[in-house]
Amino acid sequence: MDIVNPLIEKYVTELVPPRDPALAAVEEAAQANHVPMVGPLEGQALYVLARTARARTVLEVGSATGYSAIWLARAAREQGGSLVGIELDPSRQAEAERNLAVAGLSDVARIIRGDAFEVLPTLDGQFDLVFLDLVRQLGDEMKLRRLFELCVARVAVGGLLAVDNVLHGGEAVTLNTPGGRAADALNKLIARDPRLVTTFLPMRDGVALSLKIAP
Repeated sequence: MDIVNPLIEKYVTELVPPRDPALAAVEEAAQANHVPMVGPLEGQALYVLARTARARTVLEVGSATGYSAIWLARAAREQGGSLVGIELDPSRQAEAERNLAVAGLSDVARIIRGDAFEVLPTLDGQFDLVFLDLVRQLGDEMKLRRLFELCVARVAVGGLLAVDNVLHGGEAVTLNTPGGRAADALNKLIARDPRLVTTFLPMRDGVALSLKIAP
């Protein structure tokens, strides 16, 4: 199921300004090696969100090869801040670090290699923006609920939580797969959480965007 009319998505994606060589190289490598990434339209949306929120501290859960980390780290650097990412796969974590270095962001961004469930409880403090990009990879309701709680705990009051792939290829609507049903359960959890004010953006595979209003 197409979440957005393909012609419309193509049109608005082509309106994103040409990416610099660092971002373009990550895009090309991800496409060639079938590595999931948010793409230029969502990457720029995350950048705009981070800048609008004046996010100094950014946490990314599920960094892959660092494409969205570059967008977010650039926004954080403009506020004198930094980004921390988490990536389980050793080769992708190493590639993400290299891509951040090529983009000139090693001084403000680092990717921790490890399991998000183990790393998140060890982090100090809270973040102005948390980007969760593991919904597709998990596809299990109990794991998604636990990860959601761990991420909300890391968001500062007044900060933003962005969750990618919440429509799960339309399966959150049709409910015809375990992953789709897990995504639906997560969406309802996010929407009803009294600590958050949430909207859902039907961009690419769906993004849940929440403002944390209470501890």
